[in-house]
Amino acid sequence: MQESIISGLISGITVTFLVVFARNFWISVITPWFEERVYKDAKIEGKWFGLYPTSLDLRQDVITLKRHGHSIKGTMTCTKSKGGDEGDEYNVCGSFRNMLLPLTYESTDKKKTDRGSMTLACVRNGQRFKGKIALYNTIEDEISEAAILWFRSKEDLEKVVVKINSHKEELKRIREEKTKLAQKEDEIETIDSDDISNTLDESSSSS
Repeated sequence: MQESIISGLISGITVTFLVVFARNFWISVITPWFEERVYKDAKIEGKWFGLYPTSLDLRQDVITLKRHGHSIKGTMTCTKSKGGDEGDEYNVCGSFRNMLLPLTYESTDKKKTDRGSMTLACVRNGQRFKGKIALYNTIEDEISEAAILWFRSKEDLEKVVVKINSHKEELKRIREEKTKLAQKEDEIETIDSDDISNTLDESSSSS
């Protein structure tokens, strides 16, 4: 009786082990192998250059992606930031299907809690990603979002940076002109008011 119980337990454990092993083997080996054979989306693996076009400091990242089937893993390193994040590295993971790339990221530094998510669309014939990133803003103590662009080449990123800076300078010039115009209008209104007052005084004196 005891031998039958032990034999049954061993058989049960063996079957469970084989099922778990077969499942993990299927998920980690067979499924990616099949996905790689039928993969039809853009080849996005390799290096990308990230830009936050709406940030004041135009923060930049370098992203390196590895693809296995539709699964995506990689790293993201901040290369330019006035917020003290330069050199910070993050692990990213997600999947790429139908030209959409949803990712989560987390700091590789265990002392930091930086983490968030982003969703990007592959555009420009596979040469650019554009989308939004959701992140925890430690200064405002809230979840914030920001626009994000990824470029295949550093040169394309730099061209966009030059264009953004040019637009900022133009906007600054327009605002300065508006301020000067408003000041001029105030001066004219003041002069007109003084003229009216003087005219009324003169009329009173004549009477």
